[in-house]
Amino acid sequence: DFRFGARRQGDYQALADAGERHGFVVTNTASFVIHQARVSSTEIRAALASEHLPKAAALLGRPYAITGRVVHGDALGRTLGFPTANVLLKRQVLPVRGVYAVRVHLSEGVSHYGMANIGSRPTVRGQRQQLEVHLFDFNENLYGHRIQVELVAKLREEQAFASVKELTQQLHQDKINAQSKLASVVMN
Repeated sequence: DFRFGARRQGDYQALADAGERHGFVVTNTASFVIHQARVSSTEIRAALASEHLPKAAALLGRPYAITGRVVHGDALGRTLGFPTANVLLKRQVLPVRGVYAVRVHLSEGVSHYGMANIGSRPTVRGQRQQLEVHLFDFNENLYGHRIQVELVAKLREEQAFASVKELTQQLHQDKINAQSKLASVVMN
């Protein structure tokens, strides 16, 4: 279903014809299919947007993960008792939003569990999408390190709270929920 050009009128045959005229080779590659469904970036984004992480993982051949460098944030998480690794997203717009139980790969073979928020942080009037990760039982400096954040299970939608106190109470509940979800995944 490859299309290109003005009003997407170009197709495989047009490209093959141009190849014959101009001396380049065009090879038709068959689509990759899983369970009678063609694998495509559109299908993967749709699975993620509909919060169907297992389907996205099946299409990708691995769990969905976001990779980035840890940068300095405003340290609010630390003051609430939930220090976070803030992952620089640059201009990426992710197909997922909300609070997730996560597995974080720090380096070759080293991983930790935690929870992450992907969103704009409405309680503190955030403006741009960002990824904040709180690792359980972890107290090391990650600034400047590249980490990979694997989404394991969605916990809830991102939401605005009336106060920082309410946000902190919800973070405690999120931690309990994340640990429960992660325990069931690890056991399976």
